[in-house]
Amino acid sequence: MEAFYRTHAYLVEHTNAPVRRDLMDEIDWNDRLIGIKGTRGVGKTTFLLQYAKEKFGTDRSCLFINMNNFYFSGHGIVEFAAEFQRRGGKVLLIDQVFKYPEWSKELRMCYDRFPNLKIVFTGSSVMRLKEENMELRDIVKSYNLRGFSFREYLNLQTGMKFHAYPLEEILSNHEQIAKGILSKVRPLDYMQDYMHHGFYPFFLEKRNFSENLLNTTNMIVEVDILLIKQIELKYLSKIKKLLYLLAVDGPKAPNVSQLANDIQTSRATVMNYIKYLAAGITNTINIFQPDILCIGGGVCNEGDPLLVPMKEIVKKEVYTRNSAKNTEIVIAKLGNDAGIIGAAFLGNAHD
Repeated sequence: MEAFYRTHAYLVEHTNAPVRRDLMDEIDWNDRLIGIKGTRGVGKTTFLLQYAKEKFGTDRSCLFINMNNFYFSGHGIVEFAAEFQRRGGKVLLIDQVFKYPEWSKELRMCYDRFPNLKIVFTGSSVMRLKEENMELRDIVKSYNLRGFSFREYLNLQTGMKFHAYPLEEILSNHEQIAKGILSKVRPLDYMQDYMHHGFYPFFLEKRNFSENLLNTTNMIVEVDILLIKQIELKYLSKIKKLLYLLAVDGPKAPNVSQLANDIQTSRATVMNYIKYLAAGITNTINIFQPDILCIGGGVCNEGDPLLVPMKEIVKKEVYTRNSAKNTEIVIAKLGNDAGIIGAAFLGNAHD
């Protein structure tokens, strides 16, 4: 146990997050079981350590552990939590929880046995904490940590402290907000760099960004998707080829039948792979909570074969699924031509 305390102390001491993430203030830290999901590379580990440093400092009542540690190949989470609480532990931070085979069952046991212990854990964005882990459905509070927003990137690069504006304020006071920002920085000067590398915090590391991004993508496909979704290794090459084809095909509706033929698998399997690779679609609704989400572009041409299953997935994944008010998903009336027509009207307005 002392080895874990020493590792924790070292990591907390040397944690120096360049940006304080907004999620830190959005989480209700009074909840006893908190799950933080996110893709590899967005900073989940740093986020946990930043929380430990900010709230506890050197206090040994908080402890960070990583399920990659070989210790957990012979010991369980419940066993460790019991010993930690016996030593006065109050908050246990578990990184990469999915690396432990029976993690959801053991977290449930910890929740039932140790009412005075809080557990915060991180996992992949591929995970469906509540839908695929019935033991946790009624007890876990789930949050998503994403990469840097443009505002966070701008603050980091300029030293500014621009805060987020509610939509209502933007709609009613957008001119004054824009003038205030433009008097301090020129956001467009930073947009190209943000689009290229600003989303992932690891662009700050002194390593080749493209290589780092490639390694991260491979880890997502080879570890997260295969391990968490229990997909056989023999299908790895097909998933990678699918990802490549989707990337080079550009921003248009995928021809599922053609993709299935290209990677030599069934149409149903392709749909399954796309579901895994596009898990972030629901995040749009969870972040912005719009009244209406309008789907345009080429994807709307696929019709019900693509849209009906997508709506079903969204219905299960959105945070407001039990609310009386839910986002309505509709197809753009102008279909794939909406952008062209809108650009034409915009150009005409400036003539």
